[in-house]
Amino acid sequence: MTLTLKILLSPMAFALGFLWPLIAQALGAVALVQNNGTALLLGLGIALLLGAMAQIRGSWIWIK
Repeated sequence: MTLTLKILLSPMAFALGFLWPLIAQALGAVALVQNNGTALLLGLGIALLLGAMAQIRGSWIWIK
């Protein structure tokens, strides 16, 4: 039970579940990319980078 909660509340789960669609939608809304597939891939890359950095650092806040 606790392992499941740790996984669901991890920075990577947040990045993939919330940041990825948010970034993809934002890229499409401001018309930075023409194709939805490109927006999804770019959003995935940015979300994975941010999630991995937060996972390694242990915090979303940049100054620690």
